[in-house]
Amino acid sequence: MNEQLEAVRGRERLRVLCGGAIIAVLISTLWPFNPFPRNRVSWLTGAKGIRFDGTGLVVSKSPLGAEETEARESCSLELLLRPASTESMYTILSFYTPDNPRQFLVRQWTDGLLVSHDVIDAQSKAKTTKFDVDHAFHRGKLLLVTIASGPNGTAVYLDGQQARAFPRFKISRSDLLGQIVMGTSPVDYQPWPGEVLGLAIYSKELAHADALRHFRDWTDPGVHSPDLDRAISRYAFTEMAGREIHNEVVSRPDLEIPTSFSVPHKVLLESPVKEFKADWRYVNDVLLNVAGFVPLGFIVCAYLACTKSRQTAVLQTILAGGILSFVIEVLQAYIPRRGSGTTDIITNSLGSALGALLAQPSVVHRVLRRMK
Repeated sequence: MNEQLEAVRGRERLRVLCGGAIIAVLISTLWPFNPFPRNRVSWLTGAKGIRFDGTGLVVSKSPLGAEETEARESCSLELLLRPASTESMYTILSFYTPDNPRQFLVRQWTDGLLVSHDVIDAQSKAKTTKFDVDHAFHRGKLLLVTIASGPNGTAVYLDGQQARAFPRFKISRSDLLGQIVMGTSPVDYQPWPGEVLGLAIYSKELAHADALRHFRDWTDPGVHSPDLDRAISRYAFTEMAGREIHNEVVSRPDLEIPTSFSVPHKVLLESPVKEFKADWRYVNDVLLNVAGFVPLGFIVCAYLACTKSRQTAVLQTILAGGILSFVIEVLQAYIPRRGSGTTDIITNSLGSALGALLAQPSVVHRVLRRMK
């Protein structure tokens, strides 16, 4: 009688542990569950420009299209900004289409400028090319970044002075089409902290003299009128209020400040092939995801083994771990700070399997005696 009573109490303790373990996993993977966090973009006080404070997002109200009269082999991009940090990697500006979400990215890697674009080949595979300019950014310092590309390659100007030239890197006009996203990556959570005071896109290659003149125009706008020759879009951020940023080029899309922050083109359950990265951070994430589900697999298998055969308990534990991980990854697709991928489902299932295999009867009884 005492043995039966003790067995019932043991099952009850395991049932409570199962519930606690599942709640702990849900909290650690989904908290805080806020699908619509506040968009932390504000207008500067007493000056033109906007501030990205942590999680900020600005998007174009419609995709940026092309005209047949525009030269496709030459284009330029100007960005007047003031970074607030140089400690991590951030995405400042991007152009994306649903078929190519990483089409063109302007990022900050600590204090360096990193520019990349993806080209989709005939097999629908993306080929990434990029360049970087070291020590381009200084915290709190205003900077005009000019990226000019033509038949002979791409040149980068900082405050009107040429910093680097990249003969093999060419930006086509199609790279600067599609949806404009400022403040984060269109596919990843990479919010940029800082201020933006100007953005311009041209369907021509700006020369050194143009870059220097434009620098003077941006920093002292009262002296000269802006250069709109072959301009596709130009945003001076002079509204100082509201949720719209007007385009100085007629018939081109305005920018919008949404009420909520989001990752515009976040992938639901990204494939393991696309998630794979040959670095230690990826390995660390895999190991953490395996280890995180080991205790859950141990407790669930121990509880199921009280009323089922060990083989059945192990199989059902692995299935339960996989289903729970699948639900978590689907929900994470709606949380801006979290990623949604199938790699975690695989690693979490492996962790559940490892925990189930460790749940030997003798080990479980020893754990229950200590709990008593």
